Amino acid sequence: MNIHRKLWHWCRRPVKPVSTNFVRLSPVSISILISGLLLTMLVAAVLLVQIPFPSVFRFFSYSEESGRATEVVERVLFPGGALVAYKVPVYDPSATWHIYIAIHNYVACEEDLSAYVNSRTNALNELLLSLSPNEKVQVTVTFKEPLEPAYFKNVYEDYFTESDGPYNCAIIVENETSGKQETIRLNAPSPDYLEQFLTYPKEDLRLVSVISIEACVRVNIVKAVADDSRVLLVDPQKCLTVRALVNKYSLKGFKVFIDGPPLLVRHFTHELTYNLVPLDELLDNPSKYNRWTLYFVGKVSDLDLIEDTFKLDERLLVCYKYYGADLSDQIKAEDIRNGDYAVVIGTFFKERSTLYAEEIEKAMQEYPLTLMVDELLANPQEYDGQMVQVFGRVSNLGTINGPFFKLDGKILVCYAYNDVNLSSQISGVQNGDPMIVTGVFYYNDMIYARNIRPSR
Repeated sequence: MNIHRKLWHWCRRPVKPVSTNFVRLSPVSISILISGLLLTMLVAAVLLVQIPFPSVFRFFSYSEESGRATEVVERVLFPGGALVAYKVPVYDPSATWHIYIAIHNYVACEEDLSAYVNSRTNALNELLLSLSPNEKVQVTVTFKEPLEPAYFKNVYEDYFTESDGPYNCAIIVENETSGKQETIRLNAPSPDYLEQFLTYPKEDLRLVSVISIEACVRVNIVKAVADDSRVLLVDPQKCLTVRALVNKYSLKGFKVFIDGPPLLVRHFTHELTYNLVPLDELLDNPSKYNRWTLYFVGKVSDLDLIEDTFKLDERLLVCYKYYGADLSDQIKAEDIRNGDYAVVIGTFFKERSTLYAEEIEKAMQEYPLTLMVDELLANPQEYDGQMVQVFGRVSNLGTINGPFFKLDGKILVCYAYNDVNLSSQISGVQNGDPMIVTGVFYYNDMIYARNIRPSR
């Protein structure tokens, strides 16, 4: 989340080496030395008697607890992200522990982003139902598309002029010297600073657009912002789950600190200007799509640098170097290797059963929309025979005969069938582990898994 906090770490002080050069002492010097030592011991004894016991204990436990490190003590998962409680070593005023609660998003593709937005929107709605209209809530507001300065000014004046803060903004700026654009975090503007922020938020940097802003505003304002068509997400800092964690660890005697929601700076746009045809459809009807320009996203295999070909999803032959085209440098620049996923646009020739690539780009694997187990079971006929991605906890692993387990004790998953064997993907998995299963769902039977991955 790129939010840096100063944490205290301890290590034992290096011990000063003892001199090996012996000094000859006279009897008088020895007498003075012994007298000084006795006097020092007497003063130390008097002082220690006057120090309360707990302070003495903390003094000695300081060195015993040296080398401590931050650790995760609790993780509450939800589709698209997690709430994580960290146990952090601090010095306040002596060595102790604090709890630090942060929201993480696990967004690697557009489907993950949708899952995160839906989860946090539900959390916001639950929170607002528990609050009065005049209470203030700290939120992170992310826009569907980055707002140009003039549009952001309108939004700011509509909602944020009375906000407590300022907090942070995620903005896109242009360096006036180099002309390059970059995304940075900066303090959100106060009303007095707004005009300067809209032009030059930082020296030599011109504002291009605003991605998101943190603010602390009244509940009725939060509702209005959430209903604004320009807003993608209003993410609360202290949802009900966070408040429960704060109460839990406060009762255990910890000081608890809460981080604001992450600023979402990745916006996924998918402009499809070519024909998107399912691979099965193409291979079943090659004559229909002869000399069509097609678009695919698939897994690379059999990458041959000599023949200048590879296969997509192990079935479609792709040629990336031929008369008039050479995408070798692009493959090297993108570091595309076997097992990677790639976006390929090209022309299909049925005579050679080959797609001649015109554009290649490395891509994350595209998954179906992430569903909770109960969401899938609420309307199973809708997903019958469809590729689905389901989030749940493993159960009944090792108690059912055959290559099966269940998700949340409700949906049966088969991980080995025909030429598919995902045993390696569940190696080390235990009942209760959160997993995401991708596969074909049959509502009166089970999910035939194609991929199983842990949910972070």
